[in-house]
Amino acid sequence: MKAPSRSFRLSDWYGEDWDHKRPVDDNNWVSPWAKAHYKLRQQEIEIEQCEYLLQSAIDREEYAEADGLKQRVERLRSRHPIIPREERLAEALEAGNYVLAHIFQEDLDAVKANLGLPKYEVGQAVVHAHREGLRGIVMDVDLQCVRGHAWIKAAGCLERGCALGYSAEETDLGELKSWVNQPFYTVLPDLRDVMDEAKAKQLVWKWRWPEELAACQVNHGNALPAPVYLSEDAILHDPNDSKPLNPDIDRYFSGFDTTPHRGRVHRPSPRLRMWQQARAKEQQELWRSRRANSLNSKNPYDRMK
Repeated sequence: MKAPSRSFRLSDWYGEDWDHKRPVDDNNWVSPWAKAHYKLRQQEIEIEQCEYLLQSAIDREEYAEADGLKQRVERLRSRHPIIPREERLAEALEAGNYVLAHIFQEDLDAVKANLGLPKYEVGQAVVHAHREGLRGIVMDVDLQCVRGHAWIKAAGCLERGCALGYSAEETDLGELKSWVNQPFYTVLPDLRDVMDEAKAKQLVWKWRWPEELAACQVNHGNALPAPVYLSEDAILHDPNDSKPLNPDIDRYFSGFDTTPHRGRVHRPSPRLRMWQQARAKEQQELWRSRRANSLNSKNPYDRMK
């Protein structure tokens, strides 16, 4: 199946009749780390329906009907661009063939990129590609940057300069237009490399990463560094297999699994899900507020045209 070359659009999530001028209702919220965009999700729903009908036919001992439904399920799953690749990746991991699993993972990542899907999932341990010591766990995923213009200019120039090896002042602002059109990740930092171990109880930091990368307010009464907001091209899988150091780890995650081809993948807790929903609502309110301010600031004669 040939992946589409166009960039991701919100109508992929909400359908072709989605109106970008209408505020998104809470009931229409879709988690940004879902398996696929709108059209692929319809495929998955059809697969789930057929699997349900298949099980019902088996329970009724209608084996001829069950055989036809089984073939239909297999055909639908084979046409899905994500599911077969995930299955062969899982088979390679189960067989312990991590070299082949790495190849399958790269193929899956390439397909996701062409479909406008994020490369990393919630719970994935990542490390910054250009800033030594900056590592953490993905808490949330945005398909595109959702921060304001001030943050984009400050953090974007800083990150592009870091990646390309020159100062932020020399960054071409035109590069930021393409930089924001990629997945962005809210990352809970691992404090192991920045905390002074001799003074760990006092939470003394040896150094801090740039405040421009902060995703939100500092936690626990300014005692802990805030989660950071990082672009997909700035992070890599973290190969470290030891438990990260951060007092919030156990609040949002319950243990982790480790594989050679992906490193640590932490299991999200219900508290993290609640945090994600609260963050989504805050973003929707901010979007509504910005749109209202934009409409109010326009010339009333222009709005009448």
